[in-house]
Amino acid sequence: MQNPMERPQAQTSVVGACTVTDCKFNENHECHAGQIEVRVSSNGAECGTYSPEGNNRPRP
Repeated sequence: MQNPMERPQAQTSVVGACTVTDCKFNENHECHAGQIEVRVSSNGAECGTYSPEGNNRPRP
């Protein structure tokens, strides 16, 4: 049984798949950013790390 006074260890998460094909961190549907920021908007969760490759096209 875990001691209730001990803090649980931090868990490492990974991005399962990325479908934003124009992001410079997307390689074959895998995110290769060193870390990401996830934001909550009225449309749900969105990646705050998104950075378009090439020109500044609007986010899909």
